[in-house]
Amino acid sequence: MVIQTHLQKNRRVKLSDVISTFIDMFFIVLTMLVVFFTPDNIESLPLIGYFIIGLSLYLCFKVREKDKLLFLFAIVGFINISIGVTDCINKGLNVASWQIPLRESEYNAFTAKSILLFLSVLNVFLSKSWIRKVIEIKDQNSSRMNNVLIGYLGAAAMYIILIMGYSGDVTSTSTYVSNSNPLIEYAVIIYAVVWLYAGKSKILNFLLKMYTLLYIFYSFYYGDRSAAFLMILLYYLLYFGNKIRLSSTKIIILAVFAITLSNFIAGYRSGMSLDLTSIIENSTQRGVYSDTVSYSYYASITISAVHHIDNTFIYFFEYLKTIILGGSSSEFGNIANYVKENYLYNVGGGLYTSYFYFGFGFLGVILGAAVLGITIRLVYSRRGSLAMIYQILIPVLSIRWYLYGPTTLYRSVFVISTVLLFVCIIFDKLVRKQMVKKNRSCKHLLL
Repeated sequence: MVIQTHLQKNRRVKLSDVISTFIDMFFIVLTMLVVFFTPDNIESLPLIGYFIIGLSLYLCFKVREKDKLLFLFAIVGFINISIGVTDCINKGLNVASWQIPLRESEYNAFTAKSILLFLSVLNVFLSKSWIRKVIEIKDQNSSRMNNVLIGYLGAAAMYIILIMGYSGDVTSTSTYVSNSNPLIEYAVIIYAVVWLYAGKSKILNFLLKMYTLLYIFYSFYYGDRSAAFLMILLYYLLYFGNKIRLSSTKIIILAVFAITLSNFIAGYRSGMSLDLTSIIENSTQRGVYSDTVSYSYYASITISAVHHIDNTFIYFFEYLKTIILGGSSSEFGNIANYVKENYLYNVGGGLYTSYFYFGFGFLGVILGAAVLGITIRLVYSRRGSLAMIYQILIPVLSIRWYLYGPTTLYRSVFVISTVLLFVCIIFDKLVRKQMVKKNRSCKHLLL
């Protein structure tokens, strides 16, 4: 009887895998038809927008049982839905007038198609059978270590970054704000490392909690909603992620609340009346519209356009070099900024997909999706402290690397955090060896 039940269960699993694979292939075929056979003009945008929204929701549904992946694709999904509704279906309604000429060009269609192609290819890498095997570290606290010296040094660095992290141009503006200073990302990485080494230290955990409040307040004060959001998510995943499981329904409710709060802050920064009626009306009118997302999408259009204006193949490899050597090693460290200064004006940003389109067109987008798909599969199939930190930082920083380019993912998460973690591991071992030697010396003297 037990064997029969087990066989029936296996058959159900295999059937679900077959259905999921069929849906994945269906999306691929539809995507190829839309990308390569629909006209490259703004009249195609609504159709592309509906497909982007549908595929984003499907990805969230696929990973719904894996918390960290659900957060990752919920964030990516919100960005895509905002683009799908505002920039595709509504064709950028009520955007700044200086954006209109480029938004009415074929480059807008290329940018929207890039997002759809990226999602469709990435979806294939996240098969149903693999998702079931994703390792979720249930007891994160058991992976924490005790080294107060590392903890205090890291905490000091974090607080210094908080003071220095906002430049004058960010603090002086009263409208669109999204801090591009990489120190903000490094603070998040250091926070995760300090948490890892704080162990049971009440003082260090208190300093982390105080830092969370100050960071969020500081970000909201200057209108940098994305920075505040990533710190809230980081705190939740580190301290509550393995204790409280949020269902898809709860995440949707929180998303609606977060969007409303984000719209309120945007309205406040633009001088909107603070009475309740004005707040409700403004939030309702904005809906899923996000100025941060829309401006970044426009930057993606400018980046995509340059691929057709100039030979960007060499430029892209210059950009890849900066992921290892740092943004200051080349003028291509920030492609959106390079495009603004040399070709087409934008106010920064640029989606993950646009950077790969910049180098190789649609082939580059497929490559970018494949690299990300392989990366996700490798990271979420591993155990240990290192894997746990990566599994947390990828969704936490996704609003940065998906909305502002892949540098945050491949440099901040996988280069900077890896170097920092290995330095801490070596330092921790050296400290422990010294302690063992001192203990032996004390025992020898006593004898």
